[in-house]
Amino acid sequence: MELFESMGESVDAVLVEGPRDEEALRRLGFKGRVELHSRIGCSDEDLVDRLVVSSRTVLVLTDFDAEGRAMNRKLTVLLERRGVKVDLWLRRTIGRMMAVLGVYAIEDLDNMGARLSENGL
Repeated sequence: MELFESMGESVDAVLVEGPRDEEALRRLGFKGRVELHSRIGCSDEDLVDRLVVSSRTVLVLTDFDAEGRAMNRKLTVLLERRGVKVDLWLRRTIGRMMAVLGVYAIEDLDNMGARLSENGL
């Protein structure tokens, strides 16, 4: 998938909720850096601290359910307050693509690779 393969050119890291989300991105061709929100013992502030020193632009790619959207808003505010640009365009683009496919969890994208290609997404 061209979109996922090229994301590494526009962001320094993609922040996802868990390991299955990372696996889905890898299956879709993303080869860049992925940070997991679900690390045990790592607070949101610790995660942001780590990203601040290593990233200028981050994609917060949490799920598109209520919990994921709330997490996205919180992390976006924390990152932007610390000077890290959050790529909102990529998140919206992926969100629209997922809505067309009827999926809302990032981890479900790996099962949708063929449908993405069929739909020209």
